[in-house]
Amino acid sequence: MKPRRALAHRFAILSLLMVSPCGALAAEDWKPIDPAQLGMTTPVVEKDADAEALFWEVQVDFSSEKKVFLNYVRIKIFTERGKELRSKVELSYSSKNKIEDIVGRTIKANGTIVELTKEAIFERTLVKLRGIKINAKTFVMPAVEPGAIIEYRWREVRGDSSGYFARLSFQREIPMRLVKYTLKAPSDAFSGFRTKPFNMPDTPMVPEKDKRFSYTMTNVHAFHEEPHMPPEDQVRPWLLAYYDPPMFVMRLDINKSLFDDFKSRTKANDEVKRAAVSAIGDATTSEQKLERLFEFCRTKIKDVNDDASGLSAIDREKFKENKTAADTLKRGVGTGEDIDLLFAALAAAAGFEARLAHLADRSDIFFSPNAFQYLLNMYFMRSYNIAVRVGNDWRFFDPASSYIPFGMLRWQEEGGQALIVDPGRTLFVPTPVSSPEKSLQRRTAELRLSEDGAPEGNVRMEYTGHFAVEKKEENDAESPEEREKTLRDMIKKQMSTAELSNIRIENVTDPAKPFIYTFHVRVPGYAQRTGKRLFLQPAFFQRGKAALFSASERKHQIYFHYSWMEKDQVTIDLPAGFVLDHAEQPMPFNASNVAKYEVKIGVVGKGEALQLNRTFTFDGLIFPVQSYAGLKKAFDALHDSDNHTITLKQAAAKQ
Repeated sequence: MKPRRALAHRFAILSLLMVSPCGALAAEDWKPIDPAQLGMTTPVVEKDADAEALFWEVQVDFSSEKKVFLNYVRIKIFTERGKELRSKVELSYSSKNKIEDIVGRTIKANGTIVELTKEAIFERTLVKLRGIKINAKTFVMPAVEPGAIIEYRWREVRGDSSGYFARLSFQREIPMRLVKYTLKAPSDAFSGFRTKPFNMPDTPMVPEKDKRFSYTMTNVHAFHEEPHMPPEDQVRPWLLAYYDPPMFVMRLDINKSLFDDFKSRTKANDEVKRAAVSAIGDATTSEQKLERLFEFCRTKIKDVNDDASGLSAIDREKFKENKTAADTLKRGVGTGEDIDLLFAALAAAAGFEARLAHLADRSDIFFSPNAFQYLLNMYFMRSYNIAVRVGNDWRFFDPASSYIPFGMLRWQEEGGQALIVDPGRTLFVPTPVSSPEKSLQRRTAELRLSEDGAPEGNVRMEYTGHFAVEKKEENDAESPEEREKTLRDMIKKQMSTAELSNIRIENVTDPAKPFIYTFHVRVPGYAQRTGKRLFLQPAFFQRGKAALFSASERKHQIYFHYSWMEKDQVTIDLPAGFVLDHAEQPMPFNASNVAKYEVKIGVVGKGEALQLNRTFTFDGLIFPVQSYAGLKKAFDALHDSDNHTITLKQAAAKQ
């Protein structure tokens, strides 16, 4: 998987403007404790809150290459539940950032102070996947009890690629009386410092001493997650603080400059032209030609940043930057950016018009680009693909994302706007959304049911499209043992007594084939035995799944990452001497062509086996709050049907 960020070379000149070192900022002393706060017994912001932040203050230094955030939070504990929720603190950060200088203390209601010791602070890895590593500093605040106040400070140093921007969040998972950001502006060499509000009023700036200014909100309610809600920054209040470097002020031809740079890097020499002809072969249609060029780039060029590429650590150390697409072709290795640019060069050599396209990531925010805000567009539209004109339409291709099928994009990039680099205009083109059948879960189970209610047999689970991408990215960096554990945990989460054996996991790193699980399974206690009857749920793959929506009301939009389809066939051989007693079928439904459910249950063979054929299709991404009742009704009906129970009765023995 390629890093999802803007092309690094485009902003290389910007980094030259940021040369001042990142100096250490002096840590503040603890602020005095108001005796009235120690004596508080009830919260102010939310009457039922178990704990409440008295303040959350952050000082942000923009004056150096790496932004520095000094955080200081003070929390009042009201209940035992508040103690449990707030005693353990986890401060997460990416591999490009770091957290340091953590200090903390607990002030009991009687004024006794207990300091957090350095030995109580630990570091652990939360996520390590495909080159992405998320770490955390964790600690447990000492001697916490209802009535106490806890407070802690830490320094976060951010070295990510968004050097001219910082997101300032004004809502967290705890009610807060005061949220305050104090910003140190960049030097006078920069044209201006700006903020853009999201989901909040345009908070006024308050001048502070030493050329600083601040933004404040009071009595902020806690943020509460909902299932299938939009990204957090799409719904909770925050400010984007940023400044314009001189290049964007002085250079009015930036679009042309970026286009010229792209054309220079994708210029086709004789080797690129020969490679295009060879890869296309006997293909005649535009679709066939582009697919062969796509597969050539995906299979012939190794991604230096991909853990599944087969490159060793030594190979990666020896890697030299590719200046052009011809370099990438010659060396057979490159970054994700290099692979995409080679595809563009090959497409151009084959007679197509190919351009670089920037895209926003809707797992982050539903961004609407502005034709007059180039810098903001570039901040949000940091993913990139190649756009190719086919007839009158632009098509989008991403050979650098290892598992994305030809003709699809990552789900994060579908259904948005692409900014196509053009020398003479600002060109936005909508990206397509893949149809449900392209992301398919196809599952089969051939089982035999014992007299005590334990089905046993063979299972096959096949994933395509976005499902396959997720499964492959989850598994490709794991060992075979870790992959098996992931599968066992997934099945046992639904059916805790499940026993798996003969596990096979296929096509984990194959860029085109479906991801497949096959295994033998036995599930003691699956069907309930009462006297001469067995109560059986034929929808084996849905056993143990909770209803998707439980709340009666909804605050935020309902959001699905992508449309999908499920196709299941479950065949269950009945135990000897058992026959169907009550075999009513669940009802199919079609909810406004968004959710469609088809199911058929019947006997097969000579009546000795029960078979379920089930298809569920969901086609939609974002729904308004007003649609929640209808969506909940549809998914509740699905859950009820999937939990439909068949009664088997032990027939009387023949005389």
